[in-house]
Amino acid sequence: MIVKICGITTLEDARCALDAGADWIGLNLVSGPRRIELPAALTILNGLSDPSHVVGLVTLQNGVLEDSIAAALWDHGVRRLQLYGQVTPQALDSFQQAGFETILVQPVVDEQSLEALDAFLTVCGDARPDYVLFDAAAHGQPGGTGQRANWDSIAQARTKNRDTHWPPFILAGGLNAANVAEAISRTTPAGVDVSSGVESAPGRKDPRKVEEFINTVRGQLTE
Repeated sequence: MIVKICGITTLEDARCALDAGADWIGLNLVSGPRRIELPAALTILNGLSDPSHVVGLVTLQNGVLEDSIAAALWDHGVRRLQLYGQVTPQALDSFQQAGFETILVQPVVDEQSLEALDAFLTVCGDARPDYVLFDAAAHGQPGGTGQRANWDSIAQARTKNRDTHWPPFILAGGLNAANVAEAISRTTPAGVDVSSGVESAPGRKDPRKVEEFINTVRGQLTE
């Protein structure tokens, strides 16, 4: 199972998360208290021995990401983008043709949220995202709010086999070491994503909480 520690703001926290066993770490170039500027993101990338573990969180305007941002991330070893804003099938195809894996963010409030995802995936055809990230819908904030996605809607969709045409999905939204085992049991995702749930303060990761979260996930898989 993929474990992603998102909202990394320092090289120290990046190394801590990876040393604890995280598969991916997320650098937020979008908005919110964990947003960092591109130069800060590049500094973190330069300090990592393997930047392929990094996911770049980026915003598209009219289906387009600034070439300078895409090029800088690619040149510094990032091969995976988490997409916000106006995501189009054409944009997904363009990123994939350029060699990036793509993660489409889908807020989950209720069943209609998943119906919207189904409709978008149909329009995408072969230009489907590599992953979908199910997150909470929190007044336009791109995650990191501590609120949960609607686990019940996801579980019900899976019971009805509506998930058979979804890309692998990653569960985010309000996760922490105390509830991630239940979240995995109820929704059976391909991965989990945590930010505020492993912090000592917004944007600063707590090494103990990071390790506890990752160990809980790994323990859940072996039970």
